[in-house]
Amino acid sequence: MSLRTFFSRWFRRKFEPEFTPYHGGAVIDAYRRHRAPSSQELLADLKGVAWTCASINASVCAAHAPRLFVRTASGQPRPRCMVRSIEPSLMRRFANDRRGMGETIEEVVDHPLLTLLAQVNPVHNAFDLWELTELYLETAGSAYWLLDFDPLLGIPNAIWILPSQWTTPVRNPDRANVVEAYDVRGQTPQRFPADRVIHFRFPDPRDPYGTGLSPLRACFEQVALVSEYAAMKRSIYDNSALPNVVVTPDEAIGPEERDRLEKQWHQKFSRGGQGKALFADASLKVTLLSQSMGDLAALADMRASKEEIANAFHVPMPFLSGDTNLANMQAADHLHKTLAILPRLRRRDEKLNEQLVPKFDPSGRLFFATPDPAPANQSFALQQEQADLKLGVRTINEIRSARGLPPVAWGDKPLQA
Repeated sequence: MSLRTFFSRWFRRKFEPEFTPYHGGAVIDAYRRHRAPSSQELLADLKGVAWTCASINASVCAAHAPRLFVRTASGQPRPRCMVRSIEPSLMRRFANDRRGMGETIEEVVDHPLLTLLAQVNPVHNAFDLWELTELYLETAGSAYWLLDFDPLLGIPNAIWILPSQWTTPVRNPDRANVVEAYDVRGQTPQRFPADRVIHFRFPDPRDPYGTGLSPLRACFEQVALVSEYAAMKRSIYDNSALPNVVVTPDEAIGPEERDRLEKQWHQKFSRGGQGKALFADASLKVTLLSQSMGDLAALADMRASKEEIANAFHVPMPFLSGDTNLANMQAADHLHKTLAILPRLRRRDEKLNEQLVPKFDPSGRLFFATPDPAPANQSFALQQEQADLKLGVRTINEIRSARGLPPVAWGDKPLQA
């Protein structure tokens, strides 16, 4: 260990703030009667509205895969990988992010890092990787990638999704905010070093160094309420928890006669037999019971719970309702991609740049970024391209290059000479 590394670690330990890990609250309700759910219980309740919201977010995020870029500062050599020009919307974004000032930024189209993400492992493809990663984030608040390394090249050659409900970060006992390994439970418990695992997570203000706070965990009370309501209705429909009629003989009868009458009644009136006539061979008193199968107050509560679950996942209600129109759906789509999808994509990109890219490029020139998914912004970019062509700001070949198209012989001159 060099002297500089020794002093760097000493200063970090000296001035690093002390932190006590948060192990989760014991209860989730104000009456302190229901304990906090485990990861397995969260996955068990991933159904109904919660599954719909989680799968919407996961599939939309998977449909917007990150793109790899390289920056070249003044005096640096040209990239040795295959690159192409980027579109103006990304140029503006990199300038606004203070990335690319005085630098040339190009998109990388051929690199071992892109090959890794395209050929994830023998089981999963790229879309599976992004969708499963986001599904685990929406459900458990954390997603884990296990990296396999090429023994000769020393770079990752496969990515394996670790089940979040079975994975636990192991913290350094001397520094509670540093994770040194990850334990994976299962048929054969395993421990992997921290440098082989990439940990994606949602922010959790109760513990900024641990597992994340998922949308499903944040609205678990409402999700459990909807689940219990569905179980109650299923019980009523399956069991008829309350009888529809009470048949009372005028005289006491034995068990055999009672069973005979019950069997006769069910055979005659169950499963579509309502309305038939019954001719009794004894004096019987029949009492009809009024039973409401749909309580209006409970249905109103379910609608309110559905909205709260959708709000926790940042999914607009028009996505979950058939009572809408095209204008509302377009507005909801823009809102969803701006307030829900875009932050999730930025969080994913930053984690890739932090933990995956340095394993391929220690120089820091490569980085991942995902274009803005909002359709309104894409429409603005198209209008900007048309204006650039008309005003002579860019040539046709420059725009074709940004789109990945080959140049044409007549495309090097501006339209406005």
